[in-house]
Amino acid sequence: MRKTMLNSVCAVTILTSSPLVAQDAPYDSAKPLPHARLFAPGVISTGDYESHATLTPDGREIYFLKMAPNFSRWTIFVSRYRNAGWSQPEVAPFSGQYQDADPYITADGRHFYFISDRPIKRGDERQSHHDIWVMDKIESGSPPDESVRLADWSAPRHLPAPVNSDADEYYPMGLKNGTLYFGSERKGCNGPCDIYRAVPQKDGSYTVENIGPPINTAAGEYEPFVTEDEQLMLLAVIRRPDSVGEFDLYLSRKQPDGKWSEPTNLGPEINSSVRELSPKLTPNGKYVIWTSTRSPALPAKPDQRTTAQVLQDLHSPGNGVGDIYQIDVAAVPALKPPQ
Repeated sequence: MRKTMLNSVCAVTILTSSPLVAQDAPYDSAKPLPHARLFAPGVISTGDYESHATLTPDGREIYFLKMAPNFSRWTIFVSRYRNAGWSQPEVAPFSGQYQDADPYITADGRHFYFISDRPIKRGDERQSHHDIWVMDKIESGSPPDESVRLADWSAPRHLPAPVNSDADEYYPMGLKNGTLYFGSERKGCNGPCDIYRAVPQKDGSYTVENIGPPINTAAGEYEPFVTEDEQLMLLAVIRRPDSVGEFDLYLSRKQPDGKWSEPTNLGPEINSSVRELSPKLTPNGKYVIWTSTRSPALPAKPDQRTTAQVLQDLHSPGNGVGDIYQIDVAAVPALKPPQ
């Protein structure tokens, strides 16, 4: 998330290096998804700007971002899968007061990361930049002090420096071992934003490193998704030489020498002429989910439309503001495991 816009099951297991969490997840499709498809149109993907979705390991809760068309007023929403359908989204209990964005739930469901401009000290004014915060899963049977309980999550906890800086941090994603990948506009970047890796230490501190080239360039690298074995990365990049839109999604793999490969454009199955953001694999590894501001091509010979039809188009998903999409991993050639 940026504060401003710059105007075969075996194959899946190999790809994600993690077990298939859910055999029949709510987002599973009865038919193959060889092309980008709206995620829960009319409920999750609507005429509003929706983006940056994250699912619980069982796939029965989805947290995502809603915002104004001008990319402001960020608020995290939640929907739960009940009675064979997604519930009407509501503001998440911890959101709605400050600008909150980029939610991410770890693969084990134990931690929830997001960014916010909320003050570090309660009662202070909001910050002028966005920092990374984390919440811990509250296990049933051991309820905490109700004063800090926020639904199933603890009160948000601000991560220390050097994870957070005096610049904007974006799109934190945590591994089960506590390692954190995120984007940052801090001093020392190769471009407007670079991707960083933070490793927790025994004393609660973190060591943070810029992962360097060939991932980070003068273009601007944002929003990393990394598999649990740290062998595959998806990332959003602004205006690389081979980009087709303002933001494209790319893939990089860890090489035998421990370095990341030159990022590969994910191709037309994912990328369009507009903005693609927030790439993730679903918990069961079958799908890519991401955000796109695409809209259907205008017909060459359109019919005359009524006022009601025009307004319906303007307020429906696919209207050119952000929507959430999914596609089969197997439908994206760049994601096929290397031979």
